[in-house]
Amino acid sequence: MPPPLSFAKQVLQHAQSGREVIQDFCPLAESLEWELGQQYLRERGNKAFISDASPVPFVINNDGSLSRQAAEVLFANLLEAEKAGTLESEIFVLELGIGVGLFARFFLDAIRDLCAEHKKDFYYRLTYVAADKSKRMLLDVLRHGVLANHPGRVKVRPVDAMEPEGSLPFDAMFAGRSTKPFRAVFLNYLLDCLPAAVLEIESEHVKQLCVRTCVARGVRLSDSTDLTPDQLRQRAASKEQAARDELLEVYGLFASEYDYRPVDVKTLPHGAFALEYGRRTTKRLLHSYGAMQSLDKLLDLVVEDGFILINDYGQTQASRDDEFEHQRFSLATFVGVNFPLLRTYYSEQAGKRWIEPAGDSRGIHSRLLGHRIGSETTTRFFEQFSDSHHEWLQEPLAKARLCAKSGRFELAATYYRDAIDRQPGNWVLLNEVSTFLTFQMRDPKSGMDMAKATLALNPTCSAELWNTLGDGLYEFGRTAEARSAYLKALAVNASDVRSRYNLGWVYAREKNFPAALASIAEAMAYDKTGEFRDRLLQKLQDVLAQQAVKHQQDYLLLINLVSRYAPGEKKPEESPPPLPTHSN
Repeated sequence: MPPPLSFAKQVLQHAQSGREVIQDFCPLAESLEWELGQQYLRERGNKAFISDASPVPFVINNDGSLSRQAAEVLFANLLEAEKAGTLESEIFVLELGIGVGLFARFFLDAIRDLCAEHKKDFYYRLTYVAADKSKRMLLDVLRHGVLANHPGRVKVRPVDAMEPEGSLPFDAMFAGRSTKPFRAVFLNYLLDCLPAAVLEIESEHVKQLCVRTCVARGVRLSDSTDLTPDQLRQRAASKEQAARDELLEVYGLFASEYDYRPVDVKTLPHGAFALEYGRRTTKRLLHSYGAMQSLDKLLDLVVEDGFILINDYGQTQASRDDEFEHQRFSLATFVGVNFPLLRTYYSEQAGKRWIEPAGDSRGIHSRLLGHRIGSETTTRFFEQFSDSHHEWLQEPLAKARLCAKSGRFELAATYYRDAIDRQPGNWVLLNEVSTFLTFQMRDPKSGMDMAKATLALNPTCSAELWNTLGDGLYEFGRTAEARSAYLKALAVNASDVRSRYNLGWVYAREKNFPAALASIAEAMAYDKTGEFRDRLLQKLQDVLAQQAVKHQQDYLLLINLVSRYAPGEKKPEESPPPLPTHSN
């Protein structure tokens, strides 16, 4: 009889063995989970951020505040380079992984305002290179006009973050330029999308996290696809694009299993460094080798006194009990960045500077990397990205929410005003204030005006903002305009539940009960998380009751109309038409 532990492992293995294996164990960055997630981001475009039931988070780096902070750092750098006589006549900055494009939009707004305030011409000498590996992402930014407020200041380019040197230095916009092209590079939630390995280090033995892709438990393939398990395995082994497209269509039917398998660290990029670092610090190491490779190549494209600004998530302290950060949003997979690993790697290199702000309590972590980053640029980075500055930005907002929760609405309005003073371009904050004005202050007219100001900042990337405008219009009694606003919310996000729920209210007020019921039914079908379930059921009962009353009133009206006449008596509509009173 085997030992108890061995027997327990056998039981688990038996429980897992009944599933069809589509791809056997392989490193995370080579697995179907990773490759199909990357393909999903490339093909889905901005809908991955604004339309999916579980969208990829994007607000924290696109609300306007981060853009303003980044602009402050770049402006300080431009002033410092101008004073030193090293500033180029044409200024190029690069953002890799532009997402919905709002970071770029608000960054350019802020640089333009800073230049106007200080009477500098930097904005008119600046070219913002908005780059992404996904051509669909670039197309969506252009199609929605996110950057239309800055004509002549933006160039859109398809660029692979793992091979930025393959196209950027040879681009026509740099024709005749002999120096490195970029003064600044912005990487917002990009490094966590790049390949990484998770290593388990035990003395001389090193294992790597591997992934096996199986058909999910309880799934019958025949219910969702004509492909057999053998055909799926064949497509998983193929590198053809058509095979990958077919797999992506059924990706939701798969599940992943994880195990640590032996690995020769020499086969990994920067493997020797990772092994030495891991033995000093931790038993389990997230090796962000994709981030290291990309940053190395980007540093070769940045001027000596320029910088790379990183904003991402991940571990910030090394310990013996480290666990890797591995998350799925929608169909994409992300691995958090190992910041201590990157700090050690770049701090040990001559001629490289890795700069961290004071404190790291925020969900997003900011770092500055470069060759010879000047003192004024460094000082401004510390000022803008320290915990104390973040707390200063958030302080009045936290007080406003606390006052609103306790019913002290006038004091809350005062704090909200202070919050807007500190974050004037934060559309998420303005949207919250609009809702507060409409429902807590009972001032829908002011709520509408605030919602319109918010939509001027972000008209295309948030269905929530159009819903907020619709709420103000509905409360103000402008029902037809509210319906139009909710329909625009659906144009931004065709699967939005809240806009359908709101349309149910509009159609019910208009006595269009069939449309109200249809809208509520659609909302129920799209409510995959169940967030609106109770409200939808309550509204459904309300509309059914209103419809029953209307049907009863119509029936009584018909009965009353018939009963006014005695049997055999002609009704007015049955009388012959009058003779004409004029002659031919």
